[in-house]
Amino acid sequence: MLEAIKRFFEQFWTQFKPPRSFSWQTLIFLSLFSWGMSLLNSVLTDTEFVQDFLATMGWFFLTLGVGWALADFKIEFLGLKIYPGPWITGALTCTFLFEGLREEFPALPFVSWPLISAAIAAVPRFLKRGPGFKVPDAKGRQELVILFLVSIILSCWFSFHFLLQDWLGDYPSILADRFDRSAFVINTASPRVSDSRGVLILNLAESMVVDELEGRSLAETELWLFNVQSRVADIESRVLDRISSLEENALWNLEGSVSGNAPRYTLNLQAIWQGPSSQTGGYFLQKPCSITQQPVRNPPAASPPTVSQIECNPISDLIPLNPITASSQGS
Repeated sequence: MLEAIKRFFEQFWTQFKPPRSFSWQTLIFLSLFSWGMSLLNSVLTDTEFVQDFLATMGWFFLTLGVGWALADFKIEFLGLKIYPGPWITGALTCTFLFEGLREEFPALPFVSWPLISAAIAAVPRFLKRGPGFKVPDAKGRQELVILFLVSIILSCWFSFHFLLQDWLGDYPSILADRFDRSAFVINTASPRVSDSRGVLILNLAESMVVDELEGRSLAETELWLFNVQSRVADIESRVLDRISSLEENALWNLEGSVSGNAPRYTLNLQAIWQGPSSQTGGYFLQKPCSITQQPVRNPPAASPPTVSQIECNPISDLIPLNPITASSQGS
């Protein structure tokens, strides 16, 4: 067993032994040594400063070693010569630099990656043997301009991706809308009404209306319906208190209207969205609720012979809101 382990390490060392003291293999071994010492420190002494310093040096040596090893490595694809070294080195550099900022600024490593990679790729163009500094020729300057322009475009796309994710986190109802006229966004899934926060608002409003009117007498029901605007405004306030707090909550407006006559009324609950939308004036969702009077079997003395019963229909699809109607609703 010991002989097998010894032969394994001998073969490993023969295969990966640095050809000289100053080489990329030496830097890789230094990174492994630094990480090993960091792990050993965490087990034996748990000195946080020393552990972090050794881990940082591990990343530093690894980044330099990988960048050196891949300096001349290229891939030919469709007649193009692609040098992945700077991009891999740039990814390691971003991981090394922004390790402690990923939770607070998750987009920073990705947005910085193309620019840092382009800078790494550009450094050899300004160096000559000696070492010394040189100015790239006209062709080299043209290639650098193209490289940085492509990197800026990639950074902008990464930034746009995280911007959309932030928007969807604050305004999840955007997913219920259509993106067929967008020049930048393609929704791979069909839009669903259930993605709209208005569905949750209407369902909670329905349960509150049922709690307040179910089993009431006709007179009490009509008094409630007569003051429907103030009643619905109170329900809206309670609904927004119950759902999770998001930026888009301020862009929802709950309205109610009454139609019909005794003993059958229709209460139309509308959740009006006035935020970003493919519709000019936004849209609204509607839930009509039928309020009827049902006789009470063997009613006690002095009790109403009939009580209110509520039955609500399913929520409608997204209905475009007329701009004029939207402005009057907002006022």
